[in-house]
Amino acid sequence: MKKFSENLYKKYNQTISVEKVIIKEKSKFQDILIFDSKYFGKILVLDNVLQITEVDHYFYSEMLSHLPILSHGDVKKVLIIGGGDGAIASEVLKHKTVKEIFICEIDEDVINLSHKYLKKINHGSLKNSKVNIIIEDASKFIKKNKFRNYFDLIIADRPDPIGPGKRLFKLNFYKDIRNSLTCNGIVVFQNGVPFFQKKELKDTKNYLKSIFKFYGVYLTVVPTYIGGHMALTWASKSKDITNIHNLDKKQNFIKKLNTKYYTDEIHESSFNLPQWIKDI
Repeated sequence: MKKFSENLYKKYNQTISVEKVIIKEKSKFQDILIFDSKYFGKILVLDNVLQITEVDHYFYSEMLSHLPILSHGDVKKVLIIGGGDGAIASEVLKHKTVKEIFICEIDEDVINLSHKYLKKINHGSLKNSKVNIIIEDASKFIKKNKFRNYFDLIIADRPDPIGPGKRLFKLNFYKDIRNSLTCNGIVVFQNGVPFFQKKELKDTKNYLKSIFKFYGVYLTVVPTYIGGHMALTWASKSKDITNIHNLDKKQNFIKKLNTKYYTDEIHESSFNLPQWIKDI
């Protein structure tokens, strides 16, 4: 294999030169490919769709973790839906107040291969004592009564709405998320690139509006997620995270996080949306 070509969107794709194929296999659920590239380091691909790279995942994983954790102020229990590469868990573990992390990943092979080959992405987080790995369909896991009103933060690092991932974009899934959050809990979602995935963002906003008191969108930019801005949606039963309080008092802590994308200034500015995204 000399080139990898992603065909996520009709009539538009990206091609990346492959320096070396590290692993290529078919799991119970999907085709898994990990390869080395010149500009982005190691890259994880599932069903021919790029998932994460060593070089630019920070722009994504930091914004799905540090922004809601610092907005909440007292996160102890976290659920990561998907996230089998361990990148988000690695960022969440930088917060010592967090006592318990669940990673709910449908494909055990993603967990095992990421732990083995993507150490520069997860930094050993998948074997951390605070991390509980659940191999299960998240749409089923989230329904369990023992986790009702349990999580301070839920991070839905969900795939694109294709194949098994479609269940993570249905109304019942959002309702089950709400039931699993504490009163002050926050949920954040990967919501795709609005330039190409307008319907995905619009549908999610409508679902969140129907079941949460507070909800909204914030933005990041990930070079390998082609199409410009990436939308991250959020919701809460009682907390408006756009009302930013005392972030300036956390500057020393934020500096110690050793981030590559997230800053307190980015935290505040990420809620400023271009008009065309507001229109969606």
